[in-house]
Amino acid sequence: MKIQLVSFPINDGNLSQRDESHRIEDIVSIINSSNADFIMFSEHILCRKESLETICKEVQLSSVTALFELKDMTRKGLARNKLYLLQEGCLIDMQSRQVFADSSQVDEEHCERLIEELEYRRQFEVSGKRFLIIQCGENNILKSVRGEGKAIFRLNKRADFKKRFEEVLRSTDVVLNPTHTQWVGRFKEPFISRLLTFSEKKRYSFTCTQLEGQQLMNARKNPADNSTMKGMHSRRQMNPIYTNEDEEYLVQIFEIE
Repeated sequence: MKIQLVSFPINDGNLSQRDESHRIEDIVSIINSSNADFIMFSEHILCRKESLETICKEVQLSSVTALFELKDMTRKGLARNKLYLLQEGCLIDMQSRQVFADSSQVDEEHCERLIEELEYRRQFEVSGKRFLIIQCGENNILKSVRGEGKAIFRLNKRADFKKRFEEVLRSTDVVLNPTHTQWVGRFKEPFISRLLTFSEKKRYSFTCTQLEGQQLMNARKNPADNSTMKGMHSRRQMNPIYTNEDEEYLVQIFEIE
């Protein structure tokens, strides 16, 4: 099975109509030419649901499943971050929005809300594999153990929450953690430790974010140090089987068993 990750240049939710039209063309071309089973696009890739509906009409390859997150400008805060799935030629509103973005927001109320999202609205299947979506800073449901490359459930005092979260992970083959911002500097070590932990027990984990500055060039020159997208399996970093060379967006493809 092949997993394709696609990162576009950063979008603050204010794409001009011309730029959005150009991006729609690129996305349709990427999907129609893909030999992957699943594609995850970087978050905030587009601004309008109508753009996704246009893509859905123009996509010819119904065998590909694709995940999108739109920045819904009719909402405020994290509620803007809305998930859509393109599967079997149909656009599916996952009826799900991001719950929290950083560790300070991981109280009992938000933690339970996220677990409910994971249990009922963040799972889907592709080619017999069970996928789970954890949006951006929701990975803070895990607390990184500094210097040890691992992470633990943040609200340890709530054993019932921990059990439910672990049960969701046990039923998952692939954990997706699409993000809005780059995990560099002091954020890199805790972020990687959470991806590694998500990939334990023979699971896979993948992340994909927006491109900024020199990231496109850096990712192509040194894929192993790519801060835009990564794949993990059984706590080991995966190598892509393909990286594109000549577009303003970055594509990498990974193969899983």
